[in-house]
Amino acid sequence: MRAPELLRPDWPAPDTVLAAVTTRNGGCSEGEFAGLNMALHVGDAESSVRRNRKLAADVFAPDAQFQWLRQVHGSEPAIVFQSGEAPEADSLISSAPGIALCVLTADCLPIFVCNRAGDEVGIIHAGWRGMSAGIIENTLAAMCSEPEDLLIWLGPAIQSCHYEVGEDVREAFLDCAADTREQQQFKAAFAPLKKQGKYYADLPQIARIKLHRLGAASISGGSHCTYSDASRFYSHRRDGPCGRMANLICINPA
Repeated sequence: MRAPELLRPDWPAPDTVLAAVTTRNGGCSEGEFAGLNMALHVGDAESSVRRNRKLAADVFAPDAQFQWLRQVHGSEPAIVFQSGEAPEADSLISSAPGIALCVLTADCLPIFVCNRAGDEVGIIHAGWRGMSAGIIENTLAAMCSEPEDLLIWLGPAIQSCHYEVGEDVREAFLDCAADTREQQQFKAAFAPLKKQGKYYADLPQIARIKLHRLGAASISGGSHCTYSDASRFYSHRRDGPCGRMANLICINPA
């Protein structure tokens, strides 16, 4: 069994902030979950997932406490002062050192957030439902740091050339646009297909539109594709039943 392989963000975060995405490489899961599956809810053996989580924790931050979520594709953030039961939410925020915030993905966009001082961090599970419902806006509003003081990294997600959606998804963003200008920006993030009422949706670009409108200026990442990189990432759109990556961020407990 290989040691877990973690993807580290390329962003200007201070040294006090630890961040990583688990890949599918390493771990002990088998079958459609083969590798380092981090999710308990997908049908994998619980013993394998627990082992995988321990392996990843030892590489990422062995002294940290890990805080998980019950993700519901909603719009609510949770603020964490100490690790505990998994809250029903789709983002986590903390200013407490040594708490690793964890979001699971296999095509949805993970958004990593920290402030320039490195004393506040957040992680967002941003699928189309959550983004159209306001998960980005609600998370940044719940943080103590001002948006212009935040550093953002967009993690691995399905890229637009593989993400076909219907008119309902496009309309959800046109309906939630803050103004006419943003509505036009959202329209540009949906490339029409020859099939009537079908589009390629650009999740990273949709996130950038929202983040820029809120005042966040330092936004990097967004190029890793879960669908096309089968050697490193799980993808539900590509494979159907599959494992999940964990997106991890923590203020260094040292």
